Amino acid sequence: MERPTLILDADDTLWETNVFYEEAIDAFVERMEREGFTPEEAREVFSQVEHERVPETGYSPWEFARSMAVAYRRLCERHGLEPRPEVAEEAEAIGRRVVRYPIRLRDGVAEALPELRRRCRLLVLTKGDPEVQRDKIRRSGLAPYFDAVHVVPEKDPEVLRDLVQRYGLDPRQTWVVGDSPRSDINPALEVGLGAVHFPHECPWAFEEVPIAAPERVVTLRSFADLLHLFPDAEGRG
Repeated sequence: MERPTLILDADDTLWETNVFYEEAIDAFVERMEREGFTPEEAREVFSQVEHERVPETGYSPWEFARSMAVAYRRLCERHGLEPRPEVAEEAEAIGRRVVRYPIRLRDGVAEALPELRRRCRLLVLTKGDPEVQRDKIRRSGLAPYFDAVHVVPEKDPEVLRDLVQRYGLDPRQTWVVGDSPRSDINPALEVGLGAVHFPHECPWAFEEVPIAAPERVVTLRSFADLLHLFPDAEGRG
């Protein structure tokens, strides 16, 4: 029987990502509070700005940083204040902390990947800035386990169809594994692939949408549980 193929998400599936962004947002909110804005308003405005800009600018960490400067200016506009350039620069500098955050693997990843590599074909499909994403893969030390890595501006059904065609994948033997309902699970369901949801304790609200067909999705709490879902030829999980 053909080996299964797992199309793995990277950020918040293989390693922690959103926790570092949330720490930066907390620091931005604290800085805005010193400018006289309430934490609730600062957080609300930043979220609005980010949701507006991501579809236009993509997932670059530098754009995340610029969104903080934009949010500061918008807060000032709301209250009829003149933005101060030095504060805008401070806000953007806070956001730039996420450009090269440390790689912290999620629980079970380091232990499970070597065995998964033996049992399955492993492809990585991640979105964002190609240089940034490939640097994270390099720093993670996980690159030897992957048959291929694909970095795309956005993950959607068309991207998955392209991978299926490029590698001659059997949809019945192909699963997408990820934390995001919007970018991982729903596109897989639309294309007719298997979907394994590995939810995160601190999800990015932008990615949290209803799952289209929950009854078709396997939900795991630990990355290592993939070994039970895809046992070896002798049935060992």
